[in-house]
Amino acid sequence: MATHLLGIRHHGPGSCRNVASYLEELKPDLILLEGPPEADGLLKDVVDPQMVPPVALLAYQPDAPQNAVFYPFADFSPEWQTIRYAVRNGVEIRMFDLPLSYSMALNNDSANDDSAQSVQEDNSEGSMTDAVKRDPFDYLAEIAGYADGESWWESTIEIRHDNAGVFEGVQEAVTALRDALPESTSPRDLLREAWMRKMLRAAQKENFERIAVVCGAWHVPALSRMPKVKDDNELLKGLPKVKVECTWIPWTYDRLSLRSGYGAGIMSPGWYDYLWNNPDDDGTRWVANVAALLRQKDMDISVAHVIETIRLAHATAALRGLPSPSLAEYNEAVTTVMGFGDDVLLSIIREQMIISDRLGSVPDNVPKVPLLSDVERQQKRLRVPFKAGIKELALDLRKPGDLERSILFHRLNLLGISWATPGISEGKGTFKETWTLYHNPEQIIRIIEAAIWGNTLEEAARKYMLSQTEKAERIMDLTRLLKNIIPADLPQLVESITRRLDSLSAASADIVDMMRALPDLAGIVRYGDVRNLDFSNVRGMLHTMTARILAGGVLACVNIDEDAAESLLERLIAADYALSTLDDAELNEMWTGFISQLRGGSNVHPVIAGYATRMLHDKRLLSSEEVADALEYRLSVGNTPAEMAYWLEGFLRASGTVLLLDENLWNLVNDWICSQDKDTFMELLPILRRTFSEFTPVERRKLGEKARMSSGTTGTRDVNGGEMPHNEEDAAKVLPVVCRLLGL
Repeated sequence: MATHLLGIRHHGPGSCRNVASYLEELKPDLILLEGPPEADGLLKDVVDPQMVPPVALLAYQPDAPQNAVFYPFADFSPEWQTIRYAVRNGVEIRMFDLPLSYSMALNNDSANDDSAQSVQEDNSEGSMTDAVKRDPFDYLAEIAGYADGESWWESTIEIRHDNAGVFEGVQEAVTALRDALPESTSPRDLLREAWMRKMLRAAQKENFERIAVVCGAWHVPALSRMPKVKDDNELLKGLPKVKVECTWIPWTYDRLSLRSGYGAGIMSPGWYDYLWNNPDDDGTRWVANVAALLRQKDMDISVAHVIETIRLAHATAALRGLPSPSLAEYNEAVTTVMGFGDDVLLSIIREQMIISDRLGSVPDNVPKVPLLSDVERQQKRLRVPFKAGIKELALDLRKPGDLERSILFHRLNLLGISWATPGISEGKGTFKETWTLYHNPEQIIRIIEAAIWGNTLEEAARKYMLSQTEKAERIMDLTRLLKNIIPADLPQLVESITRRLDSLSAASADIVDMMRALPDLAGIVRYGDVRNLDFSNVRGMLHTMTARILAGGVLACVNIDEDAAESLLERLIAADYALSTLDDAELNEMWTGFISQLRGGSNVHPVIAGYATRMLHDKRLLSSEEVADALEYRLSVGNTPAEMAYWLEGFLRASGTVLLLDENLWNLVNDWICSQDKDTFMELLPILRRTFSEFTPVERRKLGEKARMSSGTTGTRDVNGGEMPHNEEDAAKVLPVVCRLLGL
């Protein structure tokens, strides 16, 4: 019996090719592969025609799905080709890593210590650096004259042509590293390696002639130098255990990359895919694809550019003593020849070629929770499957298909599955929606977590939101939930929430909370028109709540401080806009009656009274004479400066553009200011400055120009309309300093 240790990198075309050829030559009768034993029953699926990498094994704890781990595979992953070899040739294969039932239980213990993430990716090669900040392979790179361990491994292993003795060389190099850097192996890896040795000893006792062990290169020394059995048993003694389930899920090259945070990730999965599928290409296909991509971006790339780029890449590789160019040489050549020294081109090819946006697929018969199956059925029927990359989608809710897509997206969002993100549609119509679709594997974990609420998306969304409704204690929270639920087409839930909202508002004395709820309720009634839903209950609730606000709203605005007044004013503005947009005659009459009470109410905070006056003026319910009288009364000497300032601030709130466009309002304010004598104007000046400082610089400049035009002269005028004389001599002294301060 012979045991052959094949140390590999988890995702590398060179390692993959070495393993495939070695297995074909060795013809082992048992393969031990680094991976979770719980997945042994799923390995047969790799030869299914529907199984297209990149894919991942997803393992999760059924009673706590957030405790999950991914094992990604690409076509060029050595483990993937090892599994395919074993299944195609009928060779027994066993995953021999530490069972996830133990390691995920350890994750739970670590989570209780706030030291681990609940959702992880297989980090078996990346974990070697847990104890040190530097990648141990950087030391080998430094000796060999490479920039880092990544480039050393690629040049030494991945693009190597002569593969004789490569596994022996890897074992020798890693053994030296582990001997020199004993602290670079994490405690978790020591535990895993003890289990691997336990499984290897058990296999060696069976009747196998040739055992092939395929594992991360870092673990090879630990399997070649066996410690005592009792030492390993002592290390594995008393491990906690949980139940674990496994399935296959699609994966993406983006999530396979190192930038995604995947510990065993690679810098360039798209490039490695090219190396795997084009082993004999001299770079012509790669550079030609780069040129084709740049031409799609309307760049002038000729055949001569392609030829010179390939020549330069090979010349650079030769100068560096490399057997063939690596990605670094091709990138430098593209920058020099096609980009004329500017590396901006690399940002274009990085996403589409170096990383790539490929998304894999898995067979329909793989184990899935019923909720995930239901989501996938709806995605297939509505032609919006999970895809790599970002997709923008515009929906017209008047079309049945688009309306169903919208309902699907909203229901997923209710469950916290953020695959579809709503955007802002242009215009104020309610029949258009824009969505941004972006898939990442964690969304499948969230679907599995949500499966406890129901086997279908509709059932799960309804039961989950019902539980959230029962927890809501404020009217605003309920209306916000109701607003989110309406587009998801869950009428029974809408009725339940409306009843609770009615009872909660009847018992509430919080007028501010009710005001916060008004815009959401008005939006619901308005939004429902295009969905052909019955919103009579919500409309009735809106009328009832408006009446309750009218009953106690004035008292809420009396004898309050500035902060409370500002908060109330924001609520008033939002509610007024929402009700005006809804354009319900009865509601408008009720609301304007309330605003009229605020305008004339005794001890109502002046900033609210000022804005109420403006509201009524904008609605054409106050004549110009009445507004002029209000200005004279509120800004007369009988009021304190603070009262005048607050009232004027409320009256002119967000009015910069309105003053420019509304001649009636402009004349009222302008005439009132011009009618003040000098002493009164000087007293009011700080108040005016405070009010006008809220306008944008552009609005202030245009208002100044309009005031100058209104005066009929380009000269400076005093407050009584007379020309102010200039002292040219003094002005000549001041102007240079002013110009310098202004940068003129």
